[in-house]
Amino acid sequence: MTDRDTVLGLACTDPIQIRTKHRTLTGVVYQCDHHEPELTCRGPEPGEHVLYVATPTHDLYRLQYTYYEDIEHTEATLEHYDLSPSGRYTWLRTGARVGAITNPRGGEQA
Repeated sequence: MTDRDTVLGLACTDPIQIRTKHRTLTGVVYQCDHHEPELTCRGPEPGEHVLYVATPTHDLYRLQYTYYEDIEHTEATLEHYDLSPSGRYTWLRTGARVGAITNPRGGEQA
């Protein structure tokens, strides 16, 4: 099973563990947004699977997984919903890269 299969297989209420360079986040997926890759007049557009994750301490994270169907290219980024310097709540890029995604039902995927 690939990272892509693991990420696309996760659904709402699934427990998830995301390991980043500096720490491990454990939470539950509470929303999934997905759109398939497509070929447009501008060329291939990537597919995207966005998982919204809530941790036991009520921190909210957005895991964005972008992938192409036929081109070996994937990217995963993590954002944290928090207070911005302007005083508004917004998605802040944490700078974390997702090193591994562990699906407790299917074992660890590196």
